[in-house]
This record gives sequence, C-alpha cells and structure tokens, in this order.
Amino acid sequence: MLTACLWITGLILFCIEFFQPMHGVAYGLGLGLIGGAFVTRMIYGSAGEAFIFVLFTSILLFAVHIVALATQKRDWLRVARMEKAGERRRRYGKLIDSIGVANTPIDLTGNVTINDINLVVYSERPIMQGERVRITKIAFDKIIVEKAEE
Repeated sequence: MLTACLWITGLILFCIEFFQPMHGVAYGLGLGLIGGAFVTRMIYGSAGEAFIFVLFTSILLFAVHIVALATQKRDWLRVARMEKAGERRRRYGKLIDSIGVANTPIDLTGNVTINDINLVVYSERPIMQGERVRITKIAFDKIIVEKAEE
C-alpha cells in the first residue's frame, strides 16, 4: 500500500510539473517519491516485481511526454512558435501596405509576388489570379492580404 501511495503521488506531481512548470519543485518531489516507491518495492517485493514497476513507470512517463507533444503544452514549443512569428514580423513587416499581384487564385490561401518576393498569403475573401493585392497585416502565423483598390 505504501508503494502504491508513493508511486501515484509521485506520478501526479511529475505530471503537474510537466504540464504546469513550477521551477522543478514538483519534478524533484515527484521523482523522489517514485524513487521511494521503487526502494520499498525492492525491500518488500521481488526483483521481478521491481522490474515490472520500472517498466510500467517508464511507459507511463513516456506516455506523458507523447501527450505533451501532441497537445503542444511544453513551453519550448510555444516559445519556438512565438520566435518564428516574431521573425516573420521583422522580416515582412516592412511590406505592410505594399501592392503586388496574385500568382494563383487566393481562396483562403494563395501565392502573390510583392517587390519581387513570392509569398504564401491568406485572404478572407476570394481573389482572382492576376488581381492586385495589398498586404494588410502580418499575423501570428500568416500574412494577410486583401484586394487592392484600383
């Protein structure tokens, strides 16, 4: 019973830290409790039980990592996306209000040429190929255009 309580509490603390970082406090406590559960399993159980315990714990911790990656809850993923968006703003920010030509029909997404630069852009309204477009905004994850007035 002691092993199960230590193990469950350790896993809960590990998961809390993993999905809601607290400067490593819950990691340390969680891994310490999981280690304590392993020691009690070694003392009061057999080597086979300890192996199953380590295997099952490893599988669960791996599953937590997969869930975190699938739901993109880790800070480094969020920071990487924010840095990429900031780079896009720095790189293309000077093109806001620039006029170009649609290389393809733009139905949500399409391709335009502005100042000899080919860009993949987004538009809420359909724009026909060959029409003039104007960059209105550099958003978090896209370059937004609209049909330019003649």
